[in-house]
Amino acid sequence: MGCALEVPAVAMPRVLGRVGRSGGPTLVVTAGIHGNEPAGVRAAQRVLATLRERDTPLTGELVALVGNRAGLAGGVRFVDEDLNRLWTAERLAALRRRPSARDHAEDGEQRELAAELEPLLAREGVTLLDLHSTSGDGPPFALAGDTLQNRRVARALHVPFLLGLEETVRGTLIEHVGALGHVAIVVEGGPSRDPRTVELLESALWVTLVSSGVASEGELPELELHRERLRSAAHGLPAVIEVAHRHEIAPEDERRFEMLPGLAGFARVERGALLAHSGGGRERPVHAPFGGLLLLPRYQSQGRDGFFLGTSVSRAWLALSAAVRRLHLERLLGLLPGVRVEARAGHSLTIDRRIARFFAAELFHLLGYRCREEHGRALVVSRRNERL
Repeated sequence: MGCALEVPAVAMPRVLGRVGRSGGPTLVVTAGIHGNEPAGVRAAQRVLATLRERDTPLTGELVALVGNRAGLAGGVRFVDEDLNRLWTAERLAALRRRPSARDHAEDGEQRELAAELEPLLAREGVTLLDLHSTSGDGPPFALAGDTLQNRRVARALHVPFLLGLEETVRGTLIEHVGALGHVAIVVEGGPSRDPRTVELLESALWVTLVSSGVASEGELPELELHRERLRSAAHGLPAVIEVAHRHEIAPEDERRFEMLPGLAGFARVERGALLAHSGGGRERPVHAPFGGLLLLPRYQSQGRDGFFLGTSVSRAWLALSAAVRRLHLERLLGLLPGVRVEARAGHSLTIDRRIARFFAAELFHLLGYRCREEHGRALVVSRRNERL
C-alpha cells in the first residue's frame, strides 16, 4: 500500500531538533527508520515546534533523529537492506572496520545514525522512542523487550503492549539500545496512509515526555487529551499480548507474498484460517498455525515479516512476573538440572537442550529470559538489564 503522506524530495537533516537541557533524563526519538513510514517524522516535527513556540520548560532533553533519509526521499521501506535489522553487535563491529567507501545505502544511514546515538546512549537515564506505522489497517500499539522499566513506559501509553518480539526478530534498534540497559520502546501508530496516524504518534510522544521524566505533567496542559486519544484508538483490546509466532517470508518470495485483502491488525483468527499466499499465484496458501490475534500483516512489497500471531497475557501473570523479578529468583535457576547461570549478574543462561524440554518456556519468560540462541546441544537464553 502506498503512503498518502507527502515525502520531501530533498533529504531532511539527520537531527530533526533538540530541545531542553542536558544533565537530566534524555528522550531520544527516532522516526523514519523505514522510509515508507514518514508519519513519525511529522509527529516529531509537530512536538518540537510546539515546545519551542510555547518555550516549555523541560527537566531533561528531547532529541529527535531521522532514520532512513534515502528511503524517505524515495518513499520506500529501504533501498538495499532493512535498516531495522542491522543493529547487532556483529554488524556494528563490521561497519566500524569497513571503510565508508564500501557502504551500501543503509550502511551509510546506519553509520550516521550510530554516530548521533553513541554520545546520547553514553548518558544515564535514556529512553528511546522509535516511531513507526503499519502497511495494513489496525490500531496503535507498543512493543519492547520484557523489562519492568519498559513495561512502565509502554503501559503509560494506554495502547496494547507486545512482548516477545525479540525472540522472533533480531537486529532491531530497540534491541541494540535495550542491551545497553536503557528503556527502548517502539510505537506503531496505525496505517502509514492514514493522516490520523501522525496524531496518534504525536500523542505517544507527548505522553512519553512525561513517563521518561523529560517533562513534568503540569507543564503539558493537553496531556490528558493525548492520553484519551490513545485510549480511544485502542478501546476494547487486550492490554498485553505475547508474540507467539512469526511467519517468515523466504528471500525468493519477498516480492511475491500476498496477504488476503482486508485483514487488520488484532483481528482474531482461527487455527487453519487462510491468511496469505506465498510465491505468487494461489498455489502456496499460508494458514494460521493456531488461533490468536493477527499482528502486523504485511501489505507491502518489501520485508520478510509476513505476519505475526499473538495471545493475550493475563494481569495476574504480569503481576507475578514483576514480583519474582524484584525478589531476584533468577538466582535459583542454577539449581535446576542442566541449567548454568552465566556471569554478568545472571543475565544469560546456558541450558542443556536434552533437559530443557522439561522446563516450560513460561518459566524463563516469567523471569525475563527471552532472547534465544542455539549452539549445538546448548540453548542460550538472555534477558535485559532490569532497573528494579
